[in-house]
Amino acid sequence: AKGKDLDHRKSVREDRGLPEFSFDYCFPGDEFGYRLTILVGRERVTGMTFATTVPEKGSKGKFVADRCLDFFAECGFRTGDIVIKTDQEPAIKLLVKDLVEERGNEPGHKTLIEESPVQSSGSNGVVERAVQGVEGQVRVLKLALEERIGAKVPASHCIVAFMAEYSAYLLNRLEVGKDGKTAWERSRGKSGNVMGIEFGEKVMYKKKKRDKGAKIEARWEKGIFVGARPCSGEF
Repeated sequence: AKGKDLDHRKSVREDRGLPEFSFDYCFPGDEFGYRLTILVGRERVTGMTFATTVPEKGSKGKFVADRCLDFFAECGFRTGDIVIKTDQEPAIKLLVKDLVEERGNEPGHKTLIEESPVQSSGSNGVVERAVQGVEGQVRVLKLALEERIGAKVPASHCIVAFMAEYSAYLLNRLEVGKDGKTAWERSRGKSGNVMGIEFGEKVMYKKKKRDKGAKIEARWEKGIFVGARPCSGEF
């Protein structure tokens, strides 16, 4: 009558020395039934967070796999052995299969798989907390955008799809943990810089040079800021 599952207490062992990545899906939506599908990931030791909007759950070719590989590289693990920890949901299994194929399985470059028990979200609490953080930051960006433009932004609008990746970008560089450091500081050993530009703000951007002789043409144009590439810092 009072029996409970085994508790999921934190391991007191020394760190295993391998980076551990966890992935899961979340589905923030609106009152009209529209649901975004966002893939969320987190690296256990540094706390680096990953998020990207995907068409649907499960394997979707190279796009999702490439974004995950970019996340590995952002954390400093483009090569080497890593651990991927997920639940036993079929959609995640398909994603992991794609990642294993893309990374290969050569010595010193292996992808080790760990699965949490069925219907036991507490066994993978790292990614559960990441999901809560990403969903909260997406709400922040959406509410701030609506406040600034004075209008409601529907969840189905194309700009909302960009909020997930920028949310992870901000969490990695600005969210301070109990040790007084951000995830970016734990990963890179230095603080991350974030431009003081709000999501969806109108900005001037410099055009790429196409013709060196066209020096009389405008060099700058107006655009809408929707985020930055984590590795290169390009907006």
